Amino acid sequence: MTTQQQFIDMLKDIEPSESTVTACSSAHKTLRTALAEHEEFGDLHVETFLSGSYKRDTAIRPTNVGGVLQRPDVDIIAVTSHTEEDEPQVVLDAVHKALVDAGYKNLTVNRRSINVKLSSVDMDVVPVIEDGDAYLIPDIHLKEWLTTNPPAHTQWTVDVNTQAGGRFKPLVKLFKWWRRVHLADQKRPKGFILECLVAKHMNYTEANYETLFVKLLEAIRDAYWYDALIGTVPNIEDPGVPGNNVFSAVKADEFKTFYDKLKEQAALARKAKDEPDADEALKLWRQVLGSRFPASAAESRASNGLANTLLRGAVGGGLTFPATPVYPNKPGGFA
Repeated sequence: MTTQQQFIDMLKDIEPSESTVTACSSAHKTLRTALAEHEEFGDLHVETFLSGSYKRDTAIRPTNVGGVLQRPDVDIIAVTSHTEEDEPQVVLDAVHKALVDAGYKNLTVNRRSINVKLSSVDMDVVPVIEDGDAYLIPDIHLKEWLTTNPPAHTQWTVDVNTQAGGRFKPLVKLFKWWRRVHLADQKRPKGFILECLVAKHMNYTEANYETLFVKLLEAIRDAYWYDALIGTVPNIEDPGVPGNNVFSAVKADEFKTFYDKLKEQAALARKAKDEPDADEALKLWRQVLGSRFPASAAESRASNGLANTLLRGAVGGGLTFPATPVYPNKPGGFA
């Protein structure tokens, strides 16, 4: 027995914090200004805009994975005046040089972007050129330009969220959190692929988040068992680029690992939903969504009541407390 409020509290807990949002905002604004004002790249610069989960409001809070604090990701699209005649490597080199000249040091040249690592945020700078209503992105491995459409992805999430009564984005965040809890070490599928899975398989009329999440896992399990069995990946059309499969970069073994874990967890989530005992349901949901899944208000009050009883017993046993507060000694720089 789990309450809607527990899932609402969970969603509040996994939202990016105000400090994270502030750090991301400051970082991307500074970088975008540096590109626009660079002596050479400024001549190629048309505009920049945000993309990715940060822009689409489907990001979740950073957390520790293997003892390492994960930084939030911000995707920056840099529209340039390059043409298809320009080699992809030349285009990425131009962005890289501009960032080096701007003082950025921890840079990685990826196949379609330049990754910028700061202490508080990761940013991917993606150069593109306009192509009608879409854009072309350079790929240095394929040595060609590929169609992409980040603004269409952003608008798609807005439209789907409206169609789902505002529950699409929260469900995406729960799904992303679930993936992080269980598959943090696996590269794919993640991000936008998970959003497409949620959009395709969520129940658009259900309002209860527990039911929504359980039914989502079960729907994905039931839809792709044959792909997992024969070693293929699903085909879900890219909502921004018709004809493209969002699973195209996912390897068969990556999908099989993802599917097997999801199948296992779908059964556990169903058991948690059907469990009448609140304490047992809480234990089960923490196996599905991690230790941050909150107790109900009633359980919290009961726990606090037990703590108070133990405290009164301890005080009654002869412990005394100072008349003024005692503050812990903090190491230098601890805030």
